Amino acid sequence: MVRMSSVLFVMLKSPHESSNLELIPNLAEGSKKGAILFEDAVYFAVQKKAAKHLSEHLDEIYVIAEDLAARGFAGCAAGKFKTIDYGQAVDLIMDYDRTIAI
Repeated sequence: MVRMSSVLFVMLKSPHESSNLELIPNLAEGSKKGAILFEDAVYFAVQKKAAKHLSEHLDEIYVIAEDLAARGFAGCAAGKFKTIDYGQAVDLIMDYDRTIAI
């Protein structure tokens, strides 16, 4: 059985800044696609339109709980957004074949 390659995108910017979402399909064509949302990128998890748009590009989406809480949105990540801590983020980075910051 052939294992599918995987790409993890590390996102730091809010949906209102340049997020380069159009790069995701090209940079991860044929791969499992995931993202970790740090800092202001956590706004993707709480804004419905941005959440829907990001969900269309990725198979798995993780949100740093501490960054959500720092912005007043603790426990507000919706849909396929999974809340994780920094230790889990390190584990994810090690589990994916490639990591790309966008």
